[in-house]
Amino acid sequence: MVDFNEECTGCGACATVCPFLTEYGTPDLILAERPEVSFYCTSCRRCDAVCPLDLSPAAAFFEAKQLLVQQQQVPALVRKVLDGARGFAKAGHGFPFSFYGSEDTVFWPGCGLAANRPGLVREVRKTLRRRLHKHIGLVLDCCYDPAYGLGDTETALAALQDINKRLRDHGVRQMITGCLNCHKLLSQHLEGIQVVFILELLPPDLFEKRWACFKGTDFKSVPLKHVYLHHPCPSSRWEGIRGAARGLFNHLHASTVSVMGTDLKSVPITETSEVRCCGAGGGLCSSSPELADRFLDQIVAEGKGRTMVTYCIGCQNRFLKRGVEAVHLLECLPGVTPRRKVPSPLRQWVNRLALAMLERLRTRRRRFLIKPGKKTKQERKLSDG
Repeated sequence: MVDFNEECTGCGACATVCPFLTEYGTPDLILAERPEVSFYCTSCRRCDAVCPLDLSPAAAFFEAKQLLVQQQQVPALVRKVLDGARGFAKAGHGFPFSFYGSEDTVFWPGCGLAANRPGLVREVRKTLRRRLHKHIGLVLDCCYDPAYGLGDTETALAALQDINKRLRDHGVRQMITGCLNCHKLLSQHLEGIQVVFILELLPPDLFEKRWACFKGTDFKSVPLKHVYLHHPCPSSRWEGIRGAARGLFNHLHASTVSVMGTDLKSVPITETSEVRCCGAGGGLCSSSPELADRFLDQIVAEGKGRTMVTYCIGCQNRFLKRGVEAVHLLECLPGVTPRRKVPSPLRQWVNRLALAMLERLRTRRRRFLIKPGKKTKQERKLSDG
């Protein structure tokens, strides 16, 4: 942080693209005069992308958060948000919401996907099983990103060590993640386990040709120019993941054109955003809802009324709450219907509990019914096929 303050010239380039910096000023002045304001940085790294000196204001703000948390100098409002984030993560990390499947390869959907679309979690797992021709375990847990994003890295890293131990104790060697924030922490901090994001693993031809189902009943009801791909802010770290999302998006677009019998060149090109934060990063929706909405306003304005297609459940929730039609790319899998509304907080916890308890029951049933060395019906089908 000291090196950053010495090199930053306060040119203001980052303040032109970031609602947080537009409100509070350039990074050098914030860090020198009001470091506690750093908690309103969402760590989306858009500032890094435009810095003419290739500095990282986002990293400097995150370091400031860490220092303030360590020194117990967190503002009262932020402390309340941080306590809530710790409580949320702790609940998801323990019984009855956590569950660990004992398979070589597991699917980690993340808290958001499990809470909002438990049926989709099961569908993705089935798709992975068919694609990889083997059993796929399910792991339900919280990666502690809500606390990590607010600078409490000590608590988050301790939890990640425990997660790493649980996974290895269950024989897990490969993890497929369904949440970008989980992917961020797990890919950095898990040892001895390969971590892959779901879109990197599923080929586009597994997905249905169905843009039209988002708004109407036939393909002519939704002009293709009304679809807009949003890249969530954690994806800024991986060009490969963004490329996979673009490839799937373009495949679905081209496939729909083919179904409509239209010349692709005559159809308006669907647009893709740069990496954008919806305002949920770093707990900003709780600490400063009005500022968080300014981040969302930017994306909605760029979308120009089109259906938002994203691959972050949190971003999808933000769009839906605003009244903007939004679809998660995984909702384009066969047999999945895109949702129209966000479940209540209570419903989300019930969904997570039901998913975890169902997996426990299935695991116990399987252990009870299957004798050692005997293949299950599914195992026989996989080995025969």
